[in-house]
Amino acid sequence: MNKTFDKILALSMLAWMSVAANLGNVGFIINGLINELQITDPGLKGLLGSSSLFGMLIGAFISGFLGDNIGRKKTAIIFAVLHGISGVIAVLVINPLWFITWRILAGIGLGGILPVLASLVSEYSLPSSRGKRVSLLESSWALGWLIPITIAYLYLGIMGWRVYGLITSIIALILSLSVLFLEESPRYLLSIGRKDEAQRLIEKYNIKLSKHIGMKTNLIAGVKLLFSKDLWKTTIGLWIIWFTITMGYYGLFIWYPRLLSTHGAEIGFEALANYLKTKRLEYLLIITLAQIPGYYSAVLLVDRIGRKKLLGTYLVLTGLSAFILAYARTIDQFLTAGIALSFFDLGAWAALYTYTPEQYPTSIRVLGTGWASTIGRLGGILGPYIVPFLGSWQSIFIFFATIHFIGALGVLTGKELARKEMIE
Repeated sequence: MNKTFDKILALSMLAWMSVAANLGNVGFIINGLINELQITDPGLKGLLGSSSLFGMLIGAFISGFLGDNIGRKKTAIIFAVLHGISGVIAVLVINPLWFITWRILAGIGLGGILPVLASLVSEYSLPSSRGKRVSLLESSWALGWLIPITIAYLYLGIMGWRVYGLITSIIALILSLSVLFLEESPRYLLSIGRKDEAQRLIEKYNIKLSKHIGMKTNLIAGVKLLFSKDLWKTTIGLWIIWFTITMGYYGLFIWYPRLLSTHGAEIGFEALANYLKTKRLEYLLIITLAQIPGYYSAVLLVDRIGRKKLLGTYLVLTGLSAFILAYARTIDQFLTAGIALSFFDLGAWAALYTYTPEQYPTSIRVLGTGWASTIGRLGGILGPYIVPFLGSWQSIFIFFATIHFIGALGVLTGKELARKEMIE
């Protein structure tokens, strides 16, 4: 029987952690770079912060073509090496424009590898455990994010931002090399006619595949299939979900500490704003830790109640948490809603990474997942950008509550494939 936890999942989780670590350290690195070079231009500051996200958009866009045409493993290796090495080099440069350049390259690797790993783990899973396995994969994001935050909490003040950035980037690079030991997807091997290799992996990992695996297709045919009669509603629905959840995640979590400081008097949390000035890293640790049970709740529920119910419910509850935060007037309300926001938002992410790859056949699985992620990255760029224009604390959180409610509607267009074989 196919195990819930195996070599493929373990190695993919290490690579997933590398992505989170290589993105989670950026805020601390940028803060040090801005202070060291005395950068005051708001446009340049914005480019420093958004460069990784621009790169992730590009990476997600091209990952589908590469993953479906040269294979999951080769594509994962290309993106892993790109983000790992670029992340290290970015810390060593002095010129901010070179930093932006290398962070864009790192972002291409970061955005490109995620859809490939999600598809690979899905393709190595039995229907009965696929949801649990992909949710476990996504849960490693919080573990990876904890690496740079914990190191910053313990040592940033001692070692300085550049040494901190170098250490955390090297850790991310080492973790990313786990992809070298992955196996190729047997579904992909069957799609290109390498039946003997596929059969060896099927027997080794005790997985079951449909007798009818679609053959590899070219990009134009793949795009046509994404918008075919059978799949266009699914594609649009997924794009809505990815755009809204990514906009909400980056819009809220990047600005959250800053919002608490700047809007403290408005919401009556002057004491909390003062606390964040001296205990900001502790606060970030608490919020990040709240993500972990959110992930594992998805691990427990995604195969039991189904992807659509879990994803839709968690998106609605994320929206409700944001709405409560808009009008919270006590510390207890504020902390409870903040923890709930983190819990349900990251639980929804775990469900989404399970839900997305299984909506498409093997021939366009990485393409469909990658392009949905690309639309998400557009939302991820737009979310942080528009926050300063939204005005009051209430306006900001009501906006993002509404965004998550809209995202929940996108779930209505997809197929429920919990405990079922993926489509071909």
